[in-house]
Amino acid sequence: MRCFRVPSRLTPSHRGNRSCILAFGALTASFLPSAAAGQEVPVAHATRATGTLVVDGRLDDDTWDAARGIGSFVQVDPAAGAPSRAPTVVRLLWDGAGLYVGAEMTEPDAPGATRAEGLRRDFAYETSDVFGVLLDGFGDGRFAMAFMTTPDGVQRDLLVFDGRDADESWNGIWRVGTARVEGGWTVEMFIPWKTLRYAGSEGWRVNFIREARAIQETSGWSPWHRGVEPWDMAFAGRLEGIAPPPPGINAQIQPYMAGRTESTGSALFSDGSSTGDIGVDLKWAMTPNTVLDLTYNMDFAQAEVDRQVVNLDRFPVFFPERRTFFLESAGLFHTGLDLISPFYSRRIGLDSEGRPVPVTAGARVTHRSTRSSAGALLLRQEGVGPVDGSVFGVGRYVRNVGAMGRLGGLVATRHDQGLPAGASALNTVAAADWFLRPTTNLVARGMVSRSFTEGNGGDGWAAHALVGNYAPWGYIGWLQEYVGPQWEPRSGFRFANDVILTGPAVILDLRPKWLPEWVRSYAPAAIFYFFNEASSGDFFSGYGNVRPLTFLLENGGEVAVSLRPEWQRFKRPFRPIPGITVPPGDYSFTRWTAAASYDPSANVTGSASFTTGPFYDGSLDRSELSAKVILSPHVVGFASWERNRFRGVGGSDGTTHLLTPELRLAPNPRFEVSGIWQYNTAVEASSLNARLSWEFRPLSFLYVVYNENASHDGALDPFPTRRQLIVKGTWLWQP
Repeated sequence: MRCFRVPSRLTPSHRGNRSCILAFGALTASFLPSAAAGQEVPVAHATRATGTLVVDGRLDDDTWDAARGIGSFVQVDPAAGAPSRAPTVVRLLWDGAGLYVGAEMTEPDAPGATRAEGLRRDFAYETSDVFGVLLDGFGDGRFAMAFMTTPDGVQRDLLVFDGRDADESWNGIWRVGTARVEGGWTVEMFIPWKTLRYAGSEGWRVNFIREARAIQETSGWSPWHRGVEPWDMAFAGRLEGIAPPPPGINAQIQPYMAGRTESTGSALFSDGSSTGDIGVDLKWAMTPNTVLDLTYNMDFAQAEVDRQVVNLDRFPVFFPERRTFFLESAGLFHTGLDLISPFYSRRIGLDSEGRPVPVTAGARVTHRSTRSSAGALLLRQEGVGPVDGSVFGVGRYVRNVGAMGRLGGLVATRHDQGLPAGASALNTVAAADWFLRPTTNLVARGMVSRSFTEGNGGDGWAAHALVGNYAPWGYIGWLQEYVGPQWEPRSGFRFANDVILTGPAVILDLRPKWLPEWVRSYAPAAIFYFFNEASSGDFFSGYGNVRPLTFLLENGGEVAVSLRPEWQRFKRPFRPIPGITVPPGDYSFTRWTAAASYDPSANVTGSASFTTGPFYDGSLDRSELSAKVILSPHVVGFASWERNRFRGVGGSDGTTHLLTPELRLAPNPRFEVSGIWQYNTAVEASSLNARLSWEFRPLSFLYVVYNENASHDGALDPFPTRRQLIVKGTWLWQP
């Protein structure tokens, strides 16, 4: 999440108005009704399979004839409650091995009706036709296992908690086959009982989702509303007729071997050094509710690279985690928002420039039930160069309160052992947090945190609170954050110290009759962020994102005109890019943006935006272009370009470019070759990442990765070209 910021000199009347808005927004939201209230709960019946099924997607096995059809999908968007224009029929079978899901999708009468972006696992949800099944084996409406696929049989799976916190990196063992047939496509899934988490055979919840991109229709069997996510199980139906076996041993052992060659300089690997590593990961579901993960000599060579950005703001950018071990169960250990977080996994195994640091061993245990959740994480990081050898520990406990609330606590510690970089130090951060959902629309969450650090400083407070209402007509919310002068989460993230952040937001989704046929929604919005010094109360930074003209189109595109008022006050020079320095002072300016995008699921699509206006003591024009071309599901290309032209900023002119082309080649969903090149003139550096991934058996992979980083201007921060070639193989064994 990127934070927005906002007004200059806040008078007492401004502060009073903000308090009134907060009180009014919370009061209004608290009386908004639950969309699930009174909704009839549908029932899906699964039939025991009497014969052998071949998972090929064709649904021509005789056994399917005995299964009941589950049909009558209902639109969620655009015409909520109306019958789907792209009918879907689902059937369920089961046996001692697992659950079988069969679905027949009728395509709408539209050009290019069947759409799929590519063959990469965990595909982008918004860019392909999708069929999915959602299962809650505990029956409390708070937990979902989602299994989704495209017309090309690409898999996407995730775990979701409370309808919003998604663990997108989770990969389960399941099979899927698809077939394109006259008038549509069909799906056949097999989900083993070993992959599923459940308490017994009673009380299961289930839902089915369908995305028909050619007509931009979202539909479901037990419909939800536009203000919530499809995997919100508060809107799901019941699943009956199954008799799964009692959970047994469910363990996965995944050893790996990796070899790498590294070199610097102009000659390709002429002075390179070669190393090899071995390691192992073990995952053991001791019960359906409790999972133990052990790892030795962790390796993240296959992780995708970070995308470069030109950060023109005064606060650091929050980079998302990309490493699978840390992404799994990340939602359980997440207590804050991206602006402040007591635990931020990128503090482990990466130095300040994002380069890997060895992690020799680690353990994680997580437990989830209808009453509570708990987890513990312990890892050892080696010391390399200026990076200390450190031990990280995190403990977490969450107690469910009522039907949709929870209270939790977290303790995160980091013990820097002083070798080889410096002195030993211990930093501990404790946090108490809450998540309350009195209705399916209204959410209130918050956190209070305290840090304790050996030596001088580092003992301080931080807190945040968020109240938001998610409804079919849009969102209204209020964010408040406090970061004390001494709050120091050495295993977490903070965007700044000594800050009070205030952020009201209104985002609407209006569908008046006067809209033309090619426009689906009028979506104006106003989002403001104000920053004050916590110690003095003085305002020092802020901006807003005001979108008076935003239209969502029937083809999935968007046209928008927005403005960004900004107020800045600082006492030290600010350097947005190398070579340009803004002198201290008070600044107030407004910038305008015009943006447009086309259907993201189309074979040829893209977006463009242009922002212009004053920028501190000068002006800045910012242009952004992106494009995607799908030659076939096997060949997909992407490209983006960003240009920033500074005029008279800090008395200087300058222009930066950030160019990022990317190509993906995939003969099938289990084999992909991809490459991404990034060139950033702001720092005159480029990077290349080429990656081969082959899933030669379920969740067993061969990776070949080539990385190259080069500096092109010795006047900035020169470094010799760095190259790295990695070959890594993993093997998953499941008893």
